[in-house]
Amino acid sequence: MFKLDSLHSKQQKCVDELLRIWDEMGLTVPESQQRYTAFCAHIENSCHRMLRDEEQLLADICEDITKLKSALRSLSDEMHVAVPEVNERVGKVDVLRQLGDECAKLEEVKEERLKQLRQLREQERLLCRRLKKPFIAAEDKSVPSHEFLEQLEHTINGLKEEKMSRERVAREAKAEIEMQLAELEMQASGGVETMLLRDGVDAFTLSNENMSALSRCVDELKSRSQKNFETANKLRERLQHLCQLSEAPEAEQQELLSRLTGFRPSAISAIQKEIERFEEVRRQNIEKFVTRARIELEQLWDACYIGRSERHEFLPFYAAEFNEEILKQHEDEISKMKKYRDEHAELFNKVAKREELWAQFLEFEKATSDPNRFKTRHYNPINEERERKRYQGLLPKLEKDLADLVKELEETTGRVFTMGGIPFREHLETQWAAYNEHKELEKKNRQIKKEIQTKEEMFFGSRPNTPRSLQKTRKRLHEVVNTPTSVSRKRAREDLRPVSESKVVHSSIRTPMASRRNSPQKQPPAKRQLRGIFADMKNVPTATSSPKTSTASDKEPSSSTSSYADFKPNAAANKHQTGPVTKGV
Repeated sequence: MFKLDSLHSKQQKCVDELLRIWDEMGLTVPESQQRYTAFCAHIENSCHRMLRDEEQLLADICEDITKLKSALRSLSDEMHVAVPEVNERVGKVDVLRQLGDECAKLEEVKEERLKQLRQLREQERLLCRRLKKPFIAAEDKSVPSHEFLEQLEHTINGLKEEKMSRERVAREAKAEIEMQLAELEMQASGGVETMLLRDGVDAFTLSNENMSALSRCVDELKSRSQKNFETANKLRERLQHLCQLSEAPEAEQQELLSRLTGFRPSAISAIQKEIERFEEVRRQNIEKFVTRARIELEQLWDACYIGRSERHEFLPFYAAEFNEEILKQHEDEISKMKKYRDEHAELFNKVAKREELWAQFLEFEKATSDPNRFKTRHYNPINEERERKRYQGLLPKLEKDLADLVKELEETTGRVFTMGGIPFREHLETQWAAYNEHKELEKKNRQIKKEIQTKEEMFFGSRPNTPRSLQKTRKRLHEVVNTPTSVSRKRAREDLRPVSESKVVHSSIRTPMASRRNSPQKQPPAKRQLRGIFADMKNVPTATSSPKTSTASDKEPSSSTSSYADFKPNAAANKHQTGPVTKGV
């Protein structure tokens, strides 16, 4: 790679040129030799000096490599990262260059982290100052790790969110304070509300103490507004009550109440003035006001189901004289009863609902006990059963809820809740007992009626319940068979007669006497004959007299008869008799 031939040729050229110069100068051989020796010594010294310089440079490079390795290791430890790998198989200069690059990268990252740390610290300081929180100003000489910076950033984000939340609360509180102060017609009296209204939200210190004081201020102003609202409502109710008692025109009352709206102090003052004016009118018409108060009190008693004994406890209601004290007592009792009604409104509403449902249930039971409902066109047994199940589900559930509410009322007031002067539970039991007793009575009446009908059918036979279509067919057959030339059709009419739909077998017995063909008298109705039969359920009345052709056997049924079988032989004889009938068949 490196050849000395060129170097020797260059040196020879240089020596030849020197010799030529020396010859021209006229130097002697010893002088030229001396100069040549100096030339060789100079070349040798230059080579040695250059060699020393290169050796020193190599030593410096090795020293720099050692220093850079130490610095790289220190930076890696300081920044909590692994020491970068360097390829040492190359030359020292390349190793030095690699180490320098890695150190520069770490220095850049270190500077970036320190810069980020300073910015985060500044943000934390400002936020802590705004939120009035402690801040530790530490010297940030060490390089923070990546995890430390993330944690610090997370802390600062939490402070930012808290700051935004407090600013939002402060902004809402400012708007609420301004509105409440306007409603209360007053100015800020100092404190945090004054600072907030004067400095604004951006300059307001969002410390824990200031936020708590701000919340207390808002609550206090709201409490004042609520008190004014309640006072205004009470005064407005009082004014409305006085207007009604004064019998003022409806238009005038509405105009007055619509004018006195709001709950500001000025509105409350105006309502009080109107109340004083009506109070003066009331004092002048005390008797009329007491009478109206008693009417209203009776309505409240009725709405709260107050019994007579409890009403008699309020003695001023029965006072004969009228004065301011009596009126005041009535008004206090009215206020008390209104409060009692409002506190237990759920109970009274459910009691009224239950009474209404009970009346509907009784009407339903009355309608479903009527047998004529089957004959109506719009009768639907499915709807009837559905309605019955609805009552069976609603009434017990409602009564259970009422039992719980009544128990709560009695525990609260210490008095028994009554309906019509009797305890509510007994009232329910009485209603159900009366209902069950009525059902039992209806059942007995049906049984007695069925027994009477059965005995009537046993004596006189059952009457078939012929459908309307068959009745028309029978009527047409009757018109045909009654013609003088249609004997066979008459016999066919007898064959086409429909069978009775009654459960009791139809009897051919008419009456225990001669047949109607031979009797000159008309057979009386069956019910007229039963009028005496079932009066005492013991004896059968005497049958009508038979025609002259009747024998002694036809008169036997006139005596007391105990069963249907006693008539059967005579009845069979009467069916086929054409002349006198003899006893014993």
